[in-house]
Amino acid sequence: MARFLFVSLPLRGHTDWGGMLGTAMALQQRGHAVAWASEPALRELVVNAGLEFLALEHSGWQPQPPLPPGSLDPVLRRRRGLDSWLDVDAVSRAAAELAEQVARWQPDLLVAEPFAAAAAVAAEQRNLPLALCGRPALPPRPEAPPVAPAAERIAELCRRHGVPGRLWDLSTGAMCSPWLHLDFFSRAWYADLPAVGEQTAFVGGRAPQAQPRHDPPWVLVTLGTQFNQDAAFFRTAAEAVFLAGGRPVVVTGAADPAAHRALTASLPAGALSHPWLDFAAVLPQVAAVIHHGGVGTTHAALCHGLPQVAVPHAGDQQPQAGRITQAGVGYGVRPADFTLANARWLADHVLHDEQLRRAAQRWRGELASLGGIAVAAQKLERVAQGARPVV
Repeated sequence: MARFLFVSLPLRGHTDWGGMLGTAMALQQRGHAVAWASEPALRELVVNAGLEFLALEHSGWQPQPPLPPGSLDPVLRRRRGLDSWLDVDAVSRAAAELAEQVARWQPDLLVAEPFAAAAAVAAEQRNLPLALCGRPALPPRPEAPPVAPAAERIAELCRRHGVPGRLWDLSTGAMCSPWLHLDFFSRAWYADLPAVGEQTAFVGGRAPQAQPRHDPPWVLVTLGTQFNQDAAFFRTAAEAVFLAGGRPVVVTGAADPAAHRALTASLPAGALSHPWLDFAAVLPQVAAVIHHGGVGTTHAALCHGLPQVAVPHAGDQQPQAGRITQAGVGYGVRPADFTLANARWLADHVLHDEQLRRAAQRWRGELASLGGIAVAAQKLERVAQGARPVV
């Protein structure tokens, strides 16, 4: 039996990445000891999944104030994203606390999502292997210059904790494991990447068959948890869905009831609105998805064979939006271009274009063929049992 400690930011979407939480559950079902470390906001979710929860006062997550209404400045959005997960003081506090939990719980392997930066520091401090969920590794590029300002923050973080920073790729400003990157898509999904690191395992994912659809057909609308204050996006998407003959199911992702009520009040009459929904329960009932291009949402739509529209805001949402277009399962569109006229055209196509729907079904089959969380669990077992770094 091995011991696995999973680490994430305190956001529901950051437990997913296409199958991270499901993989933790699968490992426990296979007889291993599994725990999840994050802030108390995730306690109920993790405990309900049957896992031990290790509460962290600090996870490295630094909530940011809402963007100015209507702000589409890409530089501001990128900086806001970086400030939320790579604030040096916040991550430093989290790393110290996580290292204490590691010393107490004694895992054989840390498993982290791409933005749980404290895990990279704690793994080096405690001389533990680290596996990453949710993003492929890129081949080493020693000639590539460091990405500022992320590289400066990473260097300061490592200096404070006396670690060499071997679990970072400064050319991308991202965490990098030499042991294993678990990705729940397929290699073909990343047609824009000419090469990926040898330590990447593409395991796909599976979803239940669709249930009888509603009339008018439901379209899920969400912006995830970080850029969800954009009332104009929700209103435009909901109106476009109505005009295309569907019914919007809006997931605001709002953390407090007042914010959810404010976003709901901006929606057209007849729209369904929830602060959060279980994708596994709802997606079999919907016909399409309009979202922000988050990894988990994109993956869930693919696994259910649903056409989708992505309106990316920052980070890896932008390449995901491009892959959606390239794969023929929907469209990626810039926030500035998500006008009501364009949104109506997009909603009409994801609801009624049979070519998009057939392509989405083909991708569903490809991801299902790779095995999903069962294969992911096997990959992690090999690392925990002493597999050497791949690179």
